[in-house]
Amino acid sequence: MTIVSGDKFGALIREWADKKKLDIEKVARGFCINLSTEIIMRTPVGDPLLWKSKAPAGYTGGRARNNWFSTVAMPSEKMNKSADKTGQASVKRVNAGANKLKPGQTFYLTNNLPYIRRLEYEGWSNQAPAGMLRTSLADAEQALITAINAIK
Repeated sequence: MTIVSGDKFGALIREWADKKKLDIEKVARGFCINLSTEIIMRTPVGDPLLWKSKAPAGYTGGRARNNWFSTVAMPSEKMNKSADKTGQASVKRVNAGANKLKPGQTFYLTNNLPYIRRLEYEGWSNQAPAGMLRTSLADAEQALITAINAIK
């Protein structure tokens, strides 16, 4: 599991909400949903045509994408055996989890598959050689900074 401190993002979200005179809760929920959806959609779906070895019999890609779980207060320990190439099941869970988020609570996005770390840190996929989390977090941080700086 990768843990990212929300302090920096929390401060950026608070600054954005203050400058735009927006409801901080709605902004935080929207940020969690948008960032999580980006991570889910960047999660590679296995394509045996790109593999060096042959796929196991009955293989269906999309299990990593279907194993993102959002929770509040503590990380999820859940895992799915099913695949979902579209990521819609994970996105639905993210929306449900983010909508429970209250001020001061911690939002978690967790993927407990044993090979998720390899996808994120070891370049295990040609589709996401730099991972999903790190690239999404970097993009989100820059987007927030740009948006805040654009406010007069």
